[in-house]
Amino acid sequence: MKRILFFVLALFVVLPCFARQNLDETLVQVSKDIAARCEKREVIAILDFAADAEEMSAYISSQLTAMIFEHSTLQVVTRQHMDKVEKELDFHISGAVSDSTALSICERLGAHAIVFGALDELDNKYLLQVKMLSVATGSYALFKKYEVARSSRTEQLLHHAATIYKSSLGFIVEANKNSVSGISPAGGISFDYSLTRKFSLGVKAIVSYDSFEKYNTIYAIEPLGFLRWYVVSPTGEPSAGVFVEGQGGAELLLVNSDFKTAVSAGLALGFRIPLGNFYVEPILRGGYPYMFGAGLGAGFRF
Repeated sequence: MKRILFFVLALFVVLPCFARQNLDETLVQVSKDIAARCEKREVIAILDFAADAEEMSAYISSQLTAMIFEHSTLQVVTRQHMDKVEKELDFHISGAVSDSTALSICERLGAHAIVFGALDELDNKYLLQVKMLSVATGSYALFKKYEVARSSRTEQLLHHAATIYKSSLGFIVEANKNSVSGISPAGGISFDYSLTRKFSLGVKAIVSYDSFEKYNTIYAIEPLGFLRWYVVSPTGEPSAGVFVEGQGGAELLLVNSDFKTAVSAGLALGFRIPLGNFYVEPILRGGYPYMFGAGLGAGFRF
């Protein structure tokens, strides 16, 4: 059982690290990658990135410009200069340009390099392709794809109707201290409904078995109600991310043929990982009378 507890604790530490970066975090990384491939105070031009919506295209280029000014000493050609070149070349800069056209724009603007690319949707995420062409060599100084997590901001900028899953139904596997002699294996079922983006109400039932007790057969049944607050969501998705949960209910004990009851209450800390219509969540809880529990939940969102 100690291994189970160690595994769940490790999930709390490791899983947030694998969460995809949101759009702004990705653009910070892009700005640093660009700066690392340029000399100090070089002049670069940034075109609008190709995307399914003009708002997203303009947002990427404007935010990337701001990030470059914040994280480097590079100079970025302003949008006013871009507008002048558009009129001279009689076309609209949208990010979907050829390398030769990009170099032509770069030369006209007096820049050392030009940055452009595209944002494409793939499965449940986005891929941001970034290209940086050098005028001196005519070759790519940067050609890289970045994974971007879906968030309320990406869906708004792309005019997508965000899919919000308000209900979830799942199963729980747990190890807890419902045992007098040691750690009890447990399993259960859980249902919750999101009242807002950050708060949800739910019910769960957990059944524990005292496998260490030699002389008695002990079962513990916990019917619980809970209120959950999602503190932070790495992806920006509603009802996801790190949460704190208050639990309350009853402890029903069956010791051999004797039936006993007690009040059960406690707090829990967890991390819900959304996977489209599914979810996975490691969770730690502590309270009375079970002392503590560590488990893993998984199920469906609808």
